[in-house]
Amino acid sequence: MHPSLFRFHSFEIHSYGLMLAIAFLVAIQMFLVRGKKRGISEDSLHTISLVILILAIVGGRGLFVLTHWADYKADPLGVFRLWEGGLMLYGGYILAIAGTIVYVRRAKIPVWRASDAVAPAMALGIGIGRIGCFLNGCCFGLPTHLPWGVKFPPGSYSSYVFPGSAIHPSQLYLMASGVALCLILLALDRKPRFDGFIFWTGVALDSVFRFGIDFTRYYDTTSYLGRIGNLSFNINQLLSAGLLILSLVMLRVLSRRRSAAAPSEGGTGVPSAPRPVAEPAPSVSGGGAQAGAVEPRSST
Repeated sequence: MHPSLFRFHSFEIHSYGLMLAIAFLVAIQMFLVRGKKRGISEDSLHTISLVILILAIVGGRGLFVLTHWADYKADPLGVFRLWEGGLMLYGGYILAIAGTIVYVRRAKIPVWRASDAVAPAMALGIGIGRIGCFLNGCCFGLPTHLPWGVKFPPGSYSSYVFPGSAIHPSQLYLMASGVALCLILLALDRKPRFDGFIFWTGVALDSVFRFGIDFTRYYDTTSYLGRIGNLSFNINQLLSAGLLILSLVMLRVLSRRRSAAAPSEGGTGVPSAPRPVAEPAPSVSGGGAQAGAVEPRSST
């Protein structure tokens, strides 16, 4: 656990903020490369990247603040101290997806072609960002007897919640799932697919991974919705289930749309080669704790 990597007088580099910045830079670079191969202009790709960046931060921070408003009532300016952590992944995830689809449609850029370009990059970026969660000590897991259980140092919030206990490194599970999802999507993308297949497959698999990993995560009692047997279910798992259902529906819809369009493309059912997208281009598919134990801002 290393919340602060470097300090010189009042200047300080926080591990969470640094890993978040690296995650965005790596994801954007991958998106630019993949988008160019799909015929989307570089200017459009840069603009889409900026839209995603802004919406992801606003959505993630906004949802976190709304669900932790008691922590900010006495210090409203703390809302803007992003380097301290405090993002809810699904807040940024959902707002970035919805807002970017709206922008891309208005800009007359092929929606699902652009979405397929960004999907592996988004998965890798989320995975890298989870390293920051581990270094920051947030998003930690429940107690475990597994040999890879970890103990955070005394004074950390997890050591207060579970004193002396080894806990699941849930942040690293999420990191691994992000990297694995990126590799899976890149492998699937080697064969011709209908526009939107890579994106919605990524959403579906990410929802499954997140739903399972969340059984190892610690949440405060307000986040839980109920129990079935020995399993407790939380709000993020409800969102995961909703996104899984949505992704399966969208895969079905886009697949049937592709099949209906196949006769006009020679009956092959395989999408034609992407055409360069100009500025703008026509759309082709549409769419409290004890003293010294401070709870770190999390990225749930």
